Amino acid sequence: MTVDRYSDFCIRNKHFKGTRGLWELLTRKKVGTNTVTESDLRQYKRILNLASAHLEGYEPGAPIHISKGVKFRTVIAKLFPQTKQRGTEESLRQQW
Repeated sequence: MTVDRYSDFCIRNKHFKGTRGLWELLTRKKVGTNTVTESDLRQYKRILNLASAHLEGYEPGAPIHISKGVKFRTVIAKLFPQTKQRGTEESLRQQW
């Protein structure tokens, strides 16, 4: 990952606008809900998919790494509803 002076970044040749909400999702264990937008959630999901960051062993095609962590329960499980915890991006936003 490369980051420019404007906090925008590139992962696997894909460019992302480094918004406060997206950086919150990328760097915090407990996400501050007042800074994250629906666009940030979509971009975060795209990043997880690009890097296989939510998968066991970071391997494409592997099952989702299920965790008891706050970020998994409040964000990741809801972005990927095939996990044990059901939800959608919209219901995640409504809960905030």
